[in-house]
Amino acid sequence: MIGNKVIFRKMMTVENDGHYLGNLINGGRMLDYFGDVGTELMVRATGDGSLFRAYKEVNFLAPIHVGDFMEYHGWIEKKGKTSFEVHFECYKIFTMTDDYKVKCNFMDAIQGEPDLKHFKSDAAMVACDPPLLCGTAIGIMVVPEEYQREPLDPAFKVEA
Repeated sequence: MIGNKVIFRKMMTVENDGHYLGNLINGGRMLDYFGDVGTELMVRATGDGSLFRAYKEVNFLAPIHVGDFMEYHGWIEKKGKTSFEVHFECYKIFTMTDDYKVKCNFMDAIQGEPDLKHFKSDAAMVACDPPLLCGTAIGIMVVPEEYQREPLDPAFKVEA
């Protein structure tokens, strides 16, 4: 790993993230937040926001719903002349026990999700302990040499 891991925390909302019936979040939103994490990494490492060139791999591992509290992790694994390989992970840290999830036993069949059967309040939150890995990705970010400066965060300085 080059530098430090960046973690972005976000509560998924109806206004910004909700997409499907049952308040399920479109998997593309995870990629949006991976992009935000990648941009922060590139700013710390190069002083420039970068361009996201490609995903080499994306895995959607567990559903994300409106009301879930998420952590989006990212770190630079490799650095080339202009490209950076960035690894991402998305974790659910808290989930709501809304009526839909309880009525449909939606969460109970997912490895690592808390058992919601005994919750009755649609306002209750449950910790995912340990946090539930909902997705991973490997992305390639590019910063042309002429835009690269000394790292804004000294932890990202790579010795030649």
